[in-house]
Amino acid sequence: MSKALQEFFSKVKNNFEVATKFKSSHTSGGRILPSRTQKNDADYELRIDAGELVKTKRNVVLQVNTQAKSTALKDWLKKQGTHAKLATASFDTAAADPEAEARRVLDKLEKEAKANI
Repeated sequence: MSKALQEFFSKVKNNFEVATKFKSSHTSGGRILPSRTQKNDADYELRIDAGELVKTKRNVVLQVNTQAKSTALKDWLKKQGTHAKLATASFDTAAADPEAEARRVLDKLEKEAKANI
């Protein structure tokens, strides 16, 4: 199972300016990354959605895409439902080092997701 999670976080770290994405304006419940396409949904299997912005803290939510191919992710999705949160974290939009803050958030999401699968 952790293979799908590792691949997701590796792709995210290599393909996106995560701090910039997290700091951008988002509607609560909207997707932060990757962009919503059938190809991305199948390739990434997971997504990070925007939660509520409370003062300078942007809540972010890791969710499983319905197009996930990994057996473990599909099983988790069947058991938990399509709107279940695999992991959550809070990004400080006012952090002095946004890149370090983004890495901290991604590490927290990955650790929490591994524990929840």
